[in-house]
Amino acid sequence: MKPEFGVYYAVYKNKKATDVVLTNFRKHFPDNPVVLISDGGDDFSDISEKFNCKYFYRENIFGLGNLDRDPYDSKRTIEWWDRQKLVCDETGSDYIMIMEDDVLVQAPFEINAPFHLRGVRIGNQFTGKMITDIYNCTRQVSTHYGMCGGSIYNAKTFLKVYNDVVEDIKNNMDRMMEEDPASYKMLGAVDANITYHFAKRGYKYEVALWLGEVREGRFNLPVIHQWKEHY
Repeated sequence: MKPEFGVYYAVYKNKKATDVVLTNFRKHFPDNPVVLISDGGDDFSDISEKFNCKYFYRENIFGLGNLDRDPYDSKRTIEWWDRQKLVCDETGSDYIMIMEDDVLVQAPFEINAPFHLRGVRIGNQFTGKMITDIYNCTRQVSTHYGMCGGSIYNAKTFLKVYNDVVEDIKNNMDRMMEEDPASYKMLGAVDANITYHFAKRGYKYEVALWLGEVREGRFNLPVIHQWKEHY
């Protein structure tokens, strides 16, 4: 039976965290395809081999040590979309989980498809103008986003909107952020960016029943985000 989802995992230098995260993940999902992408950091080919992952080494454009917390510009955001597309293409999966060093997978779960985006319960809220943009495009109200580690998106939907979104980002993102940073600075955060662009095209964000966060104080769910023991 085909696994329900593949995994996108961006890595840099923290091999200990990656080893722990993948050890826990593989206990419950031994056959799901995983793609590791090193953002110009260490060579993770040994970790990739250990956990049967595909591995790619890409130029670091996200900031030294991934510690640059400024919002992404259009170039960096498009690179993020390109890496997600790479994972969609390489895994051939219908759905993709976004994995991070602060994700604990402690039990198996089913994703109960179909859906387009599912993430955390306590997500952040879009600005008024972003909500208006979405409504003007779709006549639907979409107010929150939360596509952090442990969230999952529909790969077929992603590939369907990819070209249009990249063109949109290329033509509009930097200008919008410069002209009205209070309304559009949030576009430089990739979890907000993917939700905003899916929503503008009619694909709504939903709550993932498998996923919780440390800040919620709920530790009985299959996947916990913000788990920083090895982060």
